[in-house]
Amino acid sequence: MRDQTLRLMRHRLINGWPLFFMIAGLTLGGMTAGMIIIGFSTPESIVQLIRLSVRFASPWIFIAFSTSALVLLYPGSVSKWLLRNRRYTGLSFAAGFVWQAVFIAVLFALYPAYYWDELHKTSDLLGRSASYVFLFALTLTSFFPVRQRLSPTQWHWLHLIGIWYFWVAIWGSYAAQALSQNSKAVDVVFTFLGLLALILRLAASFKSRAITLSRKRKV
Repeated sequence: MRDQTLRLMRHRLINGWPLFFMIAGLTLGGMTAGMIIIGFSTPESIVQLIRLSVRFASPWIFIAFSTSALVLLYPGSVSKWLLRNRRYTGLSFAAGFVWQAVFIAVLFALYPAYYWDELHKTSDLLGRSASYVFLFALTLTSFFPVRQRLSPTQWHWLHLIGIWYFWVAIWGSYAAQALSQNSKAVDVVFTFLGLLALILRLAASFKSRAITLSRKRKV
């Protein structure tokens, strides 16, 4: 059974670029269905599409955020598969999140008055701008020719700050919505998943420190 699991985890269709294209294709299919069902007839419908795009992207940032923690806490074929494909789950998040920018642009083009009245708040604009800067930087430095121009320390801090930024931004928006009067089940689910990712990361940090202290005592 274990050997079968290992072979499955190494299948070429669920590793590397094939995995990314499969996820991106599913996201495209979901967004296309959303556009057909929801439409563009009102500004509120486009806002729904913006939220839908974030929902398609969110699982992948939570997975990328907690992957290294899972490897430390639960070493095995699944966690190693996640670690091996963390680059591609991160890129899958980027592929999903970029739909948000597309629909914000559509909203601005079709309903500029609504955009300026409802979405163009200074705090929101700064947050979105920072998101797209980080998204561009993290995506670009995921490719080796660009990555090699950075020192290991620079790359580490860029991706550490970037992934924490996206976790805070996305989990915070779901948590705020889950606590509001207009909360939906999906908001509660993503709030829980994001919190679980944080708990795993903190638990792994404590375990790593405990291992380091234990090794120092043995020296």
